[in-house]
Amino acid sequence: MTTRETVVYLILAAGLLAMPLGAFGLFAALHAEEPIGRRTRALIGLYALGVLLCAFSLVLDNRWYLGAPLALLLFPIDNALRRSDEPQHQSGSDTLDDLH
Repeated sequence: MTTRETVVYLILAAGLLAMPLGAFGLFAALHAEEPIGRRTRALIGLYALGVLLCAFSLVLDNRWYLGAPLALLLFPIDNALRRSDEPQHQSGSDTLDDLH
């Protein structure tokens, strides 16, 4: 095993560790009923860093065709951040009372 392969595998291992830990923040933001806090944003950033580390390590290993599809895992981040920043709508009769 060469030094380059060792570096690639260490970067990939760091990314594979960061992705599931950060995914908790991503899921919390997708299912949030109120604006998300700093900790959740930090977890989302950890998820993004994990995805980028995995993609980068695969590109370093000349396997860009495996690393490029990993970039698609970044799309849910934008959706989660937008959904969590939107104001929540009231339901039921409260919205009908506002029309009068």
